[in-house]
Amino acid sequence: MRTASFLYDFLKGRIELPERIERVVSLYPSITEILASIGFLENIVGVSFWCKYLIEEVKGIPSVASATKVNYERLRTLNPDLIFVSTGIQQDLAIELHRRGFNVYLVPLPKSLYGILENVMVVGSLVGRREEAGKLVKRLVDELKVYRYEGRREERPKVYVELWPDRFPTTFGRLIFIDDLIYTAGGLNIFSKTVGFFKPDFDEVSRGDPDLMIFLSERRMDAEEVESLIARRGWNDIKAVREGRVWCAREKELPLTHSGPSFTRTLKILSEKFREVKAG
Repeated sequence: MRTASFLYDFLKGRIELPERIERVVSLYPSITEILASIGFLENIVGVSFWCKYLIEEVKGIPSVASATKVNYERLRTLNPDLIFVSTGIQQDLAIELHRRGFNVYLVPLPKSLYGILENVMVVGSLVGRREEAGKLVKRLVDELKVYRYEGRREERPKVYVELWPDRFPTTFGRLIFIDDLIYTAGGLNIFSKTVGFFKPDFDEVSRGDPDLMIFLSERRMDAEEVESLIARRGWNDIKAVREGRVWCAREKELPLTHSGPSFTRTLKILSEKFREVKAG
């Protein structure tokens, strides 16, 4: 079979791809959602448990990995033409898959909402679904226009988001698509002048005095847990706490960290919440 090859800089090697990619393993939920959204669901032969947690359509597809660890014996039996992973926490996994002889494509973690749209086109083009990907991008752009807030910076509620507070507290700044998601929906991330993901400085959160605090985790935190966390960190005088604007959500309910096509649904949820904060 005739093959096309290209150099992938991160993995420092050439990837030989069949002319038609028919068997794909996707280990990152947003990529899996892209594939499902462009009509490639039947060609996905393996996913991660993480994908199954977030995407209902892949429940019946075999699991071969967690977010960062793979069952290589099971993976080989699937004989994939291509494996999709993402940068960030899966970079080491990509290196190991490549070392073991698998064809791997490392999709970049988006730095903005437009990075999500680019990923749709890249993934779609790789698997021969360019037209379908283009139609999906057009629909997403139209939805993006509906929910985009055009108000001035000073009109936006200040927002603090903490990911996984019950495991390893993490927040983020610029060049992370979640920051762009918040801004597009009409909010202002209090750490928007910082770059990337990082562990929050709790005193800096107090000085930022957010109007809304969002805690996102795999499970819902109960009221006592949240009150205890806020008290330990000395946050009782923060405006969001005083006015009862502390929002705890599961990732399934508010998939902020998910950079798939359903980001427009998250955008809608956030825009409604920010309007509520401004009105209150």
